[in-house]
Amino acid sequence: MKKTAAFLVAAVLGTAVIFAQNALEETSETYTETTVQKISIEDKYGDLHPKAKNVTITLEYTELTGEVRFYYTCMASSFDQGEAMNTAISVFEDFAKEHKYRNYQYRAKDKTKYFKDGRGVRFATYESFVIFTGRTRAFGIPDYDIETR
Repeated sequence: MKKTAAFLVAAVLGTAVIFAQNALEETSETYTETTVQKISIEDKYGDLHPKAKNVTITLEYTELTGEVRFYYTCMASSFDQGEAMNTAISVFEDFAKEHKYRNYQYRAKDKTKYFKDGRGVRFATYESFVIFTGRTRAFGIPDYDIETR
C-alpha cells in the first residue's frame, strides 16, 4: 500500500514537472519586448510650431507597459510651451493610431528644462510622460471590424 502511494505521488510530481517545463518554454517565447525603444520622429508638425526652429522630437517607448516619454527640444529663444504641448498631442494621436491604442493617460506633470550645449547655445526641452491603454490587438486577438460582420 505504501509503495503504491509513493509510486503515485512520484508519478504525479514527475508529470507536473514536465508540464511546468513545457509551459515555461511556451511563455518565454511569447513575452513582449521589455527594453526601451528610442524613436526619432520626423518633424512633420511644422504647422503646429511655426516659431520654433531646429526642433527634434524623440519618443522613448516601452511596449510591455505602454509607457511613452515625449521629448521636444529646440532653441530656447524660439521655444513656446503652447506649441510644444500641441505638437505632443498630435504626436500622441498619431502614435496611438500607428500602434493600435485607443487612449492614453498622463502619468506625470509635463516638465520644461533649459540647458546649454557645448557651444553655449541655450536650448529648451519639453517632456511629457503618458501611458497608452486599450490596445485593440491585445494578446494576438484580431481587431473587431464592424464592416466585415
